[in-house]
Amino acid sequence: YSYEALMRADVTPFISPLKILKYAEYLHRLYDVERLTFFNVLDRVKDEKVFKEGKKVFINSIPGNRLHGIDAMTLENKIKTFSGSVVVELTEQAELPDDELTAMKELYAGMGIETAVDDYGTGYSNITNLLRYMPNYVKIDRMLLSKIQESPQKQHFVREIIDFCHENNIMALAEGVETTEEMRTVILLGADLIQGYYTARPGAEIVASIPGEIRQEI
Repeated sequence: YSYEALMRADVTPFISPLKILKYAEYLHRLYDVERLTFFNVLDRVKDEKVFKEGKKVFINSIPGNRLHGIDAMTLENKIKTFSGSVVVELTEQAELPDDELTAMKELYAGMGIETAVDDYGTGYSNITNLLRYMPNYVKIDRMLLSKIQESPQKQHFVREIIDFCHENNIMALAEGVETTEEMRTVILLGADLIQGYYTARPGAEIVASIPGEIRQEI
């Protein structure tokens, strides 16, 4: 159905994405990270066959640093070749003011970009922000899904999230699925999409599909 673009530093020794973001914020360079994230990802996937066939790409975004001016125009031109295949994951660890949220929604709607709330159920991804953003996708955090088959409490909470999504035309995505038991449980709870090491691990090359035995199991 889709791919998620992940940040990885091409340096030795390895530097984690969280550390990069930490120092980018300290140096007031988060806007540069936002611009390079969008432009590099779109340039990387523009010629890939799977996206020409309708697959989507999820891109992590820092909403408080949305592109503007010439950068926004450049982004719009790049987006045109993807015909509704781009989904922006909202990952900022702070709430966005209403005026900035409205501007962001208008910008993305004009470009045909869908949105997703990432890591729902932890941190900033709470019910208040979900109601404010009303995204196309809700990505349910791994912490709620780890060993969910052993926890009736987790199952109850996740089922309520999925029910809310379905009642509001939002797709529910289960993040971080790592075992067949977790996958089976979230499917029975009604999850629309599954993401995690069990179906596909991160890699530098784009794979055409997940393993046949996993597809059959699903």
